[in-house]
Amino acid sequence: MLYVCLSAEGMDNALRQLGDEKCAELRVDLVRPSMDEMKGLLAKKDVSYIVTCRPGVFDEETSLGYLMTAARLGADYIDIEIERGAEVAARMKSACDGTKCKLIISYHNFDCTPSRDELRSIIAECRGRGADIVKIACKVNAPADNAALLSLYGDGDGIVAFGMGEIGKISRLASLGCGARFTYVASDNGEGTAPGQLTVSQMRRCIEGLAS
Repeated sequence: MLYVCLSAEGMDNALRQLGDEKCAELRVDLVRPSMDEMKGLLAKKDVSYIVTCRPGVFDEETSLGYLMTAARLGADYIDIEIERGAEVAARMKSACDGTKCKLIISYHNFDCTPSRDELRSIIAECRGRGADIVKIACKVNAPADNAALLSLYGDGDGIVAFGMGEIGKISRLASLGCGARFTYVASDNGEGTAPGQLTVSQMRRCIEGLAS
């Protein structure tokens, strides 16, 4: 599955990024929708949504309020950062109880890819906090970093791991063949949300090329 990242400020712009796609990540911190606008977006039942709100734009309670509301209203996933701690993870896990929503706990490193042992420790910590999916996204500075990230798929289900940056592009495609349930792509008419992110059309061409 390819989740198109909705990142343009303003709901009208985000909807243009969505187009006819059926899977999308709503970056609440970038789109900055009102609560009613987000509710309207999630009412599109033919679209699968990941909803996340990175820190720094809204205060913590407002940010978490968006995520808890999204869980109740039919989002398939809500995503929080590992840095937000165990207490927040417990609150978000509770918000998912009784819904179809699954909890993603994510780790981002925009400088480097830690050792495989460090990454495995991070995965274990996220799982211990109740993560249904553990997302690992790290800057790739050498091809060996791609190998370290992709090796994580041997540690069981529920992992979405890939590299960021130019060298890490290949890992975004390879992750799908290694067991990732989904990966993230940029809209064809918008900027990506992470270094090295392919557009949805680029990714589809890569997949089709491998299948032919």
